[in-house]
Amino acid sequence: MDSDLAAIQEVRDCLKRAHAASKVVAEWDQQQTDRVVRAMCEAGRRHCEELARMAVEDSGFGRVEHKFLKNKFCTEDMWNFIKDIPTAGIIARDEEHRVYDVAHPMGVVAAIIPITNPTSTAMYKAEIAVKARNAIVVSPHPRGVRCIARSCEILYEAARREGAPEGLVECLRNPTLQSTGELMRHSLTDVILATGGPDLVKTAYSSGKPAIGVGPGNCPAYIDRSADVRHAVRCLVDSQTFDWATICSSEQSIVADEPVAPKVLEELQRQGAYICNPAEMARLSALVVDPHAKRVNPAIVGLAPVRIAQMAGFSVPETTTILICPQQGVGWDHPLSIEKLSPILAYYVVKDAQEGCRRCMELLAFGGDGHSLVVHARDQRVITEFGLKKEASRIMVNAPASQGSVGIATWLEPSMTLGCGTPGRNIVSANITPRHLINIKKIAYLREDYPLDGPAYHRPDMKPWERPTHASFEAPRAPAPEVHYSPPPMRPMEPKGPAYAGPPVEADALARGGSVLTAEDIQRIIQQALPASR
Repeated sequence: MDSDLAAIQEVRDCLKRAHAASKVVAEWDQQQTDRVVRAMCEAGRRHCEELARMAVEDSGFGRVEHKFLKNKFCTEDMWNFIKDIPTAGIIARDEEHRVYDVAHPMGVVAAIIPITNPTSTAMYKAEIAVKARNAIVVSPHPRGVRCIARSCEILYEAARREGAPEGLVECLRNPTLQSTGELMRHSLTDVILATGGPDLVKTAYSSGKPAIGVGPGNCPAYIDRSADVRHAVRCLVDSQTFDWATICSSEQSIVADEPVAPKVLEELQRQGAYICNPAEMARLSALVVDPHAKRVNPAIVGLAPVRIAQMAGFSVPETTTILICPQQGVGWDHPLSIEKLSPILAYYVVKDAQEGCRRCMELLAFGGDGHSLVVHARDQRVITEFGLKKEASRIMVNAPASQGSVGIATWLEPSMTLGCGTPGRNIVSANITPRHLINIKKIAYLREDYPLDGPAYHRPDMKPWERPTHASFEAPRAPAPEVHYSPPPMRPMEPKGPAYAGPPVEADALARGGSVLTAEDIQRIIQQALPASR
């Protein structure tokens, strides 16, 4: 059989098995669901090192120790977060008004896995899909077939030992563009969970199926004059050296406030960064960007600075942490201002926070709409301005972007798929969790004050607007005051090195929900969230 036809047939066979499995798991209760998902997470955790080594071998980039930490995060820490999320039966009750939320699975999830974070993303998607009582069919990046298929195999075998049906977790072994398209368009696919480049995400949204696709990131980091510069630079180095900046939300540029700009450069050099001269930046620009396709050269993604410099034709010390490239503008005339997914940072100097805001928005508009942004500041007015006015779905304060955006170094919901909202042409702006893979049905009882009785109400000659009503337009319970940030004490990140993954995520601190927040609740939450990354 022709290889393309064989690949398409593989998709159909996998979907057929997954569809049958989805009908079985749709009948699971919460206890059975959690037993299977826990077994999957525990099995993945036991194989973190094996999968980390395979990921680096297959992709040719990244760092084994950090792939290990990502795998651990997407198994052990992920379980700690999702274990208490209700996904079966009645998941929320409003007894006063007699309205009840019922979780219903979506069915078969088609999951597209990138090469940047292959094993961690594959395990994370399989876990949240099954937690939501769905089956999943994984389409791996062609370079990552071996390690992604092994990740799925480990989780599937663990699920089967707990009584899961055949076909619950499927992985394509011969993925092609045509077969991935078939997977997304097939009638047995119920929802698409796409992580990858802009073309792939666009294809997912054009498939005619419900899709959760995420956009690219071009995350800027603003360093205000009020910032703890040493702490800010430590965050940048920690983020850039974490698997060599392969997470899509890693910083791609520094925007430094003029009064502290010299100190920022000095601190960057002290912490191992290399400041490129104009000739070196010209060489980097020619290497990093494909001028015809107008996109980053995939050959430099996730490589160490010393290797990138060698490829560009100049040398840097072996201990270099970041390549810093001073820039004057944003756009294709300034190639190093794009998303690079490698430890290369464009560097800008601005006069004040207002100009810094504008520069950050320029950078986000150039390939990072709605994604992520970092603010390093102690002036709460600056943080408020960035937090309330800027179109970024994740605004991290005094934290490393790579670890902060996914929930390793902050209390954001743990996730390897980060929504960008409507600015990024996405349907969601949140970190994707099992909650996004369930349909919620509503059970609602008749209101006690609904006027079914009375002769006047049933007169056939009476128009609807002539009938008695019980309408009332009460004022809100309390006016919503403007939320002001009160200056919390700075809590610098402990210098635990670039491999620091943070303490385990506790589900009870993250998975509370159901009630409506008051203005006082919002202010309290903001005050608790601002002190710094953990």
